[in-house]
Amino acid sequence: MKRLPIFALLLVFAFGYSVKAQEAKDFRFTLKTNPLAALGGPLYVLFVPITGEYKVLFEAKTTKKQSIEVGTSYLGPSVLLNMDQLTDKDSISGVKTSGFRVQLTYKFFLTKESAPEGFYVGPHVSYATARIRNKDNPDDDFKASKLNMDILFGYQLITSGGFTLNIYTGLGYKLRDYDFAEGTDFNFDYGNKAAPNVAFGFTFGYAF
Repeated sequence: MKRLPIFALLLVFAFGYSVKAQEAKDFRFTLKTNPLAALGGPLYVLFVPITGEYKVLFEAKTTKKQSIEVGTSYLGPSVLLNMDQLTDKDSISGVKTSGFRVQLTYKFFLTKESAPEGFYVGPHVSYATARIRNKDNPDDDFKASKLNMDILFGYQLITSGGFTLNIYTGLGYKLRDYDFAEGTDFNFDYGNKAAPNVAFGFTFGYAF
């Protein structure tokens, strides 16, 4: 009988610790990025990236099982392959690459964890645009833009310390518009195209 109060105290302590741990994991916001995107952004010619992407994403919990994520990116030269290396140095002394990307995802979480943690599904839309200009002649340029509309499937892990890892894939549709200035010196052509899209990637950051 003397052991009962001690056991009861242990149960109360364990329950209190569990509640405290859950409260510590009740994150409402996440801030994420992916430095590897600097190797190749959302715009490609064949399999060659024409930009690198430098992005920040912010996610906010909207309900117990839902969240919204917005992102913005600067599109500059790819760290993997700078477009300046592909130009004909006899006609172009160099090129300048600049642009931006915006994106929006709404997530519905499917597992027992509270948003923004666990498996999720949701619509995603992004728009990217960039311009590559001849440094000697700004009117000699190449403009590229792409609109993505996808359904994403992913899993977001959040540790008790706030470290966040988000891995996702998805299927959708992309609309691409590549526009070359008349008489351009750029020596490749990709054209305009609408096609199915397969998304895959990851981001990591901090939850709070």
